[in-house]
Amino acid sequence: MAYKNFKFDVDVDGIALVTWDIPGRSMNVFDEISTQEIGEIIKQTTSDAAIKGVVITSAKEAFCAGADLSMLEGMNRAYAQLFKEKGEEAANQMLFEQSRQMSLSFRAIETSGKPWVAAINGLALGGGFEITLACHYRVAAENPRPGSACPRSRSACSPAPAAPSACRVSCSRRMRCSCCSRARPSISRVRRRST
Repeated sequence: MAYKNFKFDVDVDGIALVTWDIPGRSMNVFDEISTQEIGEIIKQTTSDAAIKGVVITSAKEAFCAGADLSMLEGMNRAYAQLFKEKGEEAANQMLFEQSRQMSLSFRAIETSGKPWVAAINGLALGGGFEITLACHYRVAAENPRPGSACPRSRSACSPAPAAPSACRVSCSRRMRCSCCSRARPSISRVRRRST
């Protein structure tokens, strides 16, 4: 199956390589197409017995900059319109269903029965950080300016409920993590300890 925002390849060992590369943008973001396509990729990899595991990475300098703010603005406009036409309950239900879509995708990764690895090659912000937390394993590129941020920490949305606890599991010592308030080891300190 061909995707617009992702390249999908399966090697002879049954490892699927999912490369996120939105055409015409300097950074990957969760827009409507990416959200839909990641859901389809999860279904495809889960149902295909020939696929033994999945690696997700980015073809850009950063892994993901989070949600597309114009998409969020569009959701806000749709909410206001539905609120006027059908009332608060209908508008809240629509917003709940739309915002829940990504959480369901992240949960589907966690429960797919196949290992998912996030090969993080730069910034992973907001939903990009959340998808790395949903993966079973994370590998970060050695980068002088690594970065990740609490899910939705800068877009005035509250983080997904599982993100801080998942982050606590991933973090250990040194370098403060804004999501779970724990410290993480710096790569240089880890190297010195092992030599």
